Amino acid sequence: MKKVTIKDIAKEANVSTATVSYILNNVPKQTITDETRCRVLTAAERLNYVPNLAARSLVKRKTGLIGILINRAANEPWWRQLRYADMVNQLEQLLTERGYHVVLSSIEAEKPKVGIIAERKLDGVFLIDVKEEHFYSISFHFPAGVPLVVVDSLVEDSLFYKVIHDYELALQTAQSWNVGHACYYVIEPYYNEPYVQAIKDAIGVEDSQLYVMEDEAQLTEFISRQPAGSKGIIFNEFIGTLAAKYADPADLTIVCTSGCPEMVPARAKRVSAIENKSQISFELMIQLLKLDGELPIDKYIKVK
Repeated sequence: MKKVTIKDIAKEANVSTATVSYILNNVPKQTITDETRCRVLTAAERLNYVPNLAARSLVKRKTGLIGILINRAANEPWWRQLRYADMVNQLEQLLTERGYHVVLSSIEAEKPKVGIIAERKLDGVFLIDVKEEHFYSISFHFPAGVPLVVVDSLVEDSLFYKVIHDYELALQTAQSWNVGHACYYVIEPYYNEPYVQAIKDAIGVEDSQLYVMEDEAQLTEFISRQPAGSKGIIFNEFIGTLAAKYADPADLTIVCTSGCPEMVPARAKRVSAIENKSQISFELMIQLLKLDGELPIDKYIKVK
């Protein structure tokens, strides 16, 4: 007779495997409704699920390893390769100072494979810019009790904390500096499509006024089509340096999302976050690892 797994229970209860793991392992401080908990436990009983006690004991052993997983594609342009360099560098320093060892891995955005990295028995994981449809296939590799902090991704699952840029506040600031002018917008591409769509919705302009960055040639063409006197609002400082080659920097407002405001051309305006995304992500991970103190109620942490 085939052994029942948490995947079987998840399918039966119509929930994620992560939800099943948290409920069956009684992981504290997770926002799970009584109705969901009851549904999962009922499904487990109906399927005659027998827990793997050996696996549970392994989960509780600490390795001192924290994983940083970045979704990437082959042949990414230089500005996309550099986007998370500062964040990863800061995270590594913060974690090292706290006594952790960092395992950095790039995973293919379209066909993620994390089996090898999962074998390292990580104590915690940062997952950066993940495709929504691949989130559960990735998170499944990390057992209950291993904190997973999602960065720059919108994932509608109340079990997981998501750290994102407060693009709405940044947008308001940038627009307030360009009142009375027609504006066009260049935004970053993310593998997490709901995140891109949310930013586009917040901007709320016609397609002719908005470009999701793909390559420099298309950027040049997009800027050349804008009416004379238009002001550009550019998300990401590396993309901003490219835009400044084809538009007067004095007509640009650049929203810094990579932690490198020094990259902004001298005559351009810049919007920089007051808070530090790396620091916020790190502190959240430490809270989840230690299970002490009050965790944030809102599972979306916006970096202002």
